Amino acid sequence: MIGGYAFDADTAARFHRFLLVLAVLATSFSAFLTSAKFSAGDRLLVCWLLVGAGYFLAAVRHGVRLASYLDSSVALPPAVNSTLAILQNVAIAIALLLFVLAWRATGLTAPLSTSAQTVSILTGIAVAVLVGGYPLMKALTTANADPILLVSTLGDIVGLSLIVPLALPALAMRGGLLMHTWIYLAASEVAWLLYDLWWSIQPQSTAILEAFRLAAVLLAFIATMAQRRAMRA
Repeated sequence: MIGGYAFDADTAARFHRFLLVLAVLATSFSAFLTSAKFSAGDRLLVCWLLVGAGYFLAAVRHGVRLASYLDSSVALPPAVNSTLAILQNVAIAIALLLFVLAWRATGLTAPLSTSAQTVSILTGIAVAVLVGGYPLMKALTTANADPILLVSTLGDIVGLSLIVPLALPALAMRGGLLMHTWIYLAASEVAWLLYDLWWSIQPQSTAILEAFRLAAVLLAFIATMAQRRAMRA
C-alpha cells in the first residue's frame, strides 16, 4: 500500500483497486478450497462456503470497478452494486454467526465462568455499537451519503459483536492450531470496522483507508489458510 504514495491520485486508485481485486479473489478461492475439505453435513462447510461467496461478490464489484478505469462505459448500475454489497455483508455476517454456533456445538468451553463469558460478549456488543455508531449515524443523516457505507457499517457492527464469541474458542483451545483460525477471523472484523470508521471521517480514497480494507481481506485469507493447516496437522 505504501507504493500508492509513489503515484498520482488516479494511478494510486488503480493500483489500490488492483491489489484489492487480487486479495478478494485469493480469499474467495481459498475459502472455497477450505470448504471442500469438509463433508456434507459438517457445520464448517457452510461457514466457509458463505465466506467464499461473500468475497466472490466483492471480487465482482471491485473487478468491474477496476475495469471501469480502462473503459468508462463499464459499470454496475447503482442498484446492482448496492445489492451485491448487501449480499456480501449478509453472507459474511451469517458465516461468522455460524462459526460461533459451530464452536458451541463442540461443547468446548473457554477458561472463563459462564457469567464472565456473558459479560465479555455483552461488552463486545457494546463496543461494536459504540465504535460503529459514528459511521452508522453519519450514513443515516448525511444527505447523499454513500449507501454502501451504511450497509458495510451495519454488517461490520454485527461482525464486531461476534468478535468476543469468536475469540473465546481461541481461549478454549489454549494454543492449539485451530486457535489461529478464530483469531484471524476476529482480527479481520476489527480491520473492517476501522475501515468504516476511517471512511466516515475521510470518505476519499487514501492509502490509509485502502490499507485497512486490504488488511481486513488478507486477515480473512490467512484464516482460511490457518483452517487448512490445522486440518492437515
